[in-house]
Amino acid sequence: MTEEFKNYQQVILRIPYIKSVSVFQDIDYVTRVQILSDGSQAPRHIIREVISLLRSYGFDNISSEAITVVQIQSEDELQRSASRLQIAGFSVAHTASGVDATCRLSRGERIFEGHGQGATIPVAIAIATVGAVNQALAQLEQLVFHGMEMTRVGGIEVVVITIADPGEEILAGCGVLRDTMEDTVIRATLDAVNRRITLYSGQKV
Repeated sequence: MTEEFKNYQQVILRIPYIKSVSVFQDIDYVTRVQILSDGSQAPRHIIREVISLLRSYGFDNISSEAITVVQIQSEDELQRSASRLQIAGFSVAHTASGVDATCRLSRGERIFEGHGQGATIPVAIAIATVGAVNQALAQLEQLVFHGMEMTRVGGIEVVVITIADPGEEILAGCGVLRDTMEDTVIRATLDAVNRRITLYSGQKV
């Protein structure tokens, strides 16, 4: 990493809601910025502020398309709303056909349980989590697990989960890899649905 890029990173980290940042050149020599932030500001606002800040320091060769923002909700943020689902537990078992997983979510005193099968533990856990969410929603049309990807943002490992809703819109959520992969996958899955669905009423927001 060049000294110039290190300076840009230090400048960007002055923004209080940005937790981590990486500035680098890709194989096409395009300067890119990867940002990890909390959920207090909209991604578009973050991108505009970063571009404005960098340009004030003389870095004009940056576009919004070159900036990636991943937002992480803290455990405190996730627990502020009583209508949001919380992790109540999970289990996994290896079988001849792959991995069987169970995920239990809670809302107040109620427990919702989902089951999933997959080739790997993270995929099975994600499918099970979506199943538990569907049980909580109690709707005829169900959310469907779409995909999972591991990525690094600002040197931090992040799990990204995508879910298809009944209208075929893709919801995305992410979680920083902390204690276990299973816990991180569940948090990332809940991040996708908690931002878009008020589970208490079953209506989109």
